[in-house]
Amino acid sequence: MNAILTTLETWIREGKMFATATVTQTWGSSPRPVGSVMGIREDGLVCGSVSGGCVESAVIEAALGALESGEPRELLFDAVSEDSVWDVGLSCGGRIQVLVEPDPPARNPAVWRALASRVADDLPCVLITAYDPYESSLWFTGTPDPLDGIVEDAYRKRTSQNIEVNGKRLFLNVFASKARLVIIGSVHIAVPLVQLAAIVGFETIVADPRSTFASAERFPVPPDRMIVEWPQEAFDRIGLSAETYAVVLTHDPKIDDVALAILLKSPVAYIGALGSRVTQAKRQEQLRGLGFSDEDLKRIHGPVGLNIGARSPEEIALSIIAEIVQVRRSRGT
Repeated sequence: MNAILTTLETWIREGKMFATATVTQTWGSSPRPVGSVMGIREDGLVCGSVSGGCVESAVIEAALGALESGEPRELLFDAVSEDSVWDVGLSCGGRIQVLVEPDPPARNPAVWRALASRVADDLPCVLITAYDPYESSLWFTGTPDPLDGIVEDAYRKRTSQNIEVNGKRLFLNVFASKARLVIIGSVHIAVPLVQLAAIVGFETIVADPRSTFASAERFPVPPDRMIVEWPQEAFDRIGLSAETYAVVLTHDPKIDDVALAILLKSPVAYIGALGSRVTQAKRQEQLRGLGFSDEDLKRIHGPVGLNIGARSPEEIALSIIAEIVQVRRSRGT
């Protein structure tokens, strides 16, 4: 939804009706995760995806039919049979369930406005949809959980899912804040790292107190934000959350060690630190001296990145973003 909201809001302003199709469950290999949303306009124009192309034509047909009838539809797609290349199904061998909802803004305008507003403002929430009778509501942190902790647990785990409560089927679609990659150190590796992070959907922030390094002109793909401040001031300005992924790259203990001490006290999802094993060992001793336990220090990925034999800045950046994606997907986001 985050990626297609702007388009859906444009359709609303233009007076165009549309349906949404949401992946509500997957089995085995699937091209798109649970919670993926596709918009289908009344004239057949689409945005987003539920399968990367495998079953989109069937979903569009069902969505247009739902717009005519005004009734939601549930679709189940299996793997394509090896004996027939003409069947509609998944070539990856898995199965997906899709919920098609006709004209959500008109069916429940208050919920739609609240959802659109929170997603646009990058505020987390959970959309709760009941199948029969079809109805929806919105939950966000700080409000009572209508399902005695089930919704809050789904949000905490960042896991959209089908559930059954008292014989009633529900779908919980978790909308987390946009993931951010905070890079401490505007060094050579940061340049391709920003580019790769942007490609896989991260907001990118580079912070470096050294004005000589901290220049957006060095980046063919500039970061979303460039902050010329020390880590403490930069983190105060940025705000550290469970959707933050952070990497320290300067090789300067006055910057890196200060940044790590702050990050270890925060709820960030990932902490990566550049440096050899010898450097990491010295760094850990410094941090133990500040009162951090061995359990705390396990949060630091160092040497940073997956071990792919990387040497060049581009290869190291690739190894870092691969490790970050690995951590992110292990959380279900």
